[in-house]
Amino acid sequence: MAEEFIIGTDPWPPFTIVDSGTFSGIDIDIAKEIEKRLPDVTFTFREIPWIRALHYMETGEIDIITGLAKREDREKYILYTSPPYYSKCSTRFYVKKGSSITIRKYDDLYRFKVGYVANSAYFNKFDTDEKLKKHSVTHEKQLLDMLISDRFDVIIGTNCQVDYHISLQGLQGEIEEVEYGPNNSVDLYFGLSKKSRITELLPELNKIIHELKEKGIIQQIADKYFN
Repeated sequence: MAEEFIIGTDPWPPFTIVDSGTFSGIDIDIAKEIEKRLPDVTFTFREIPWIRALHYMETGEIDIITGLAKREDREKYILYTSPPYYSKCSTRFYVKKGSSITIRKYDDLYRFKVGYVANSAYFNKFDTDEKLKKHSVTHEKQLLDMLISDRFDVIIGTNCQVDYHISLQGLQGEIEEVEYGPNNSVDLYFGLSKKSRITELLPELNKIIHELKEKGIIQQIADKYFN
């Protein structure tokens, strides 16, 4: 009988898409490809808000989380697969199109109210900066809504995901990127709870992810959603 492992997912299109209890997206398709290559293993997807999912990873109530960026505090209770399964995203800042807000360097951010998703990892300087006027929400879609309604001056996000949302909601004429960006690469990983038996499969998972990348399968999956 196959051993079941729970993957906690919070909607983060196009990586995780949840529609009336149906799961799809880049991460879901990759997980299914991994599952095909693991005998006697089955993955079950469960929709869990991001902050709670991280807590469940710490307690061992779920086994796996996807779309994870590395942060030192998370490594206390999470093992990361290697290599990252996706590395073509970067952190960007966005403003309402037509606003007078200009951000050409990091220090310009101090003048504005910046919206971000709680417990997300963007880049170290921003994540640890306690002097910025940062205000958290629970989902990326809230960031766009609050930017449009002038409740935030600026929002931060991973461009792959934010640009997808902008396109999906037809907001291309209302939101734009600012000039400044940290020029970083946001590496995305599968995280394994250190309290789960899934950690015993880490070497095999790493091998499978490497093969999926080398054979172009992950890129084919991503292209299906981004195109």
